[in-house]
Amino acid sequence: MKKLIDFHTHIFPDPIANRAAANVGEYYSLRMEGDGTAKTLRAHAPAGVDCRFVISSAAMKAKNVVAGNDFLLSKAGEDSAYIPFGSFHPEMGEAESIAEIERIAEAGVKGIKIHPDFQHLFIDAPEMLTLYRRCAELGLPILFHVGDKNTDYSTPKRMRRVCDSVPELKVVAAHLGGYSVWEQATEFLGDTGIYVDCSEARPYLSEEETEALIRSFGVDRVLFGSDYPVFRTDTAYDHINALSFSEEEKERIFYRNAEELLGL
Repeated sequence: MKKLIDFHTHIFPDPIANRAAANVGEYYSLRMEGDGTAKTLRAHAPAGVDCRFVISSAAMKAKNVVAGNDFLLSKAGEDSAYIPFGSFHPEMGEAESIAEIERIAEAGVKGIKIHPDFQHLFIDAPEMLTLYRRCAELGLPILFHVGDKNTDYSTPKRMRRVCDSVPELKVVAAHLGGYSVWEQATEFLGDTGIYVDCSEARPYLSEEETEALIRSFGVDRVLFGSDYPVFRTDTAYDHINALSFSEEEKERIFYRNAEELLGL
């Protein structure tokens, strides 16, 4: 059976999932394919493919961090297909943020998710660098949302400053390094050796543009991602599977790179 690790998904508790997904859709002016529930995420794995899912939900408010992390850990405890990525918020303060990072690392999270535009933080803010360094010490990669033509929180240029300031951190720059500003992605991040995920590249980029951007980073540094509930896993899988990569290259994108990064 083929394998797949969807490195970029978001799930929410059932009572709030529909509203949370709708809020994302409103922000990006997109129609969501999923409803934000774990059940729907699992129901739309590609047929005949053994799937695992990195689940995350970057807390938009400091008061929601602990509950959000506990929810993700509980779902991972219920289903081994889930790989939890926790969250923190700078408004917690440095000491409390570090304590939470250490707590969830001990509890079994495999990484951290940061969404600067939703969390209203500059990705390269000096106060964030100490927190990134603690994540690096604990071996936790950080999946960063990167890029938005309407804001300045998460530009590829700011992401580059993070890479230069904390070179020991395992970085995954979502959306091929720069959602909606892909021309900046290779300019600032192409030579960093970081990982990127390919969520929300197709259908916003042509097949040729998507392939060229993936090759510019290197097939061995690219991770598959759907950004569920924006897209279902099977939809995003079809987008990437249609590209003209070799079967060996597709295996790297679909699961081998993720396995190596996470030590699975």
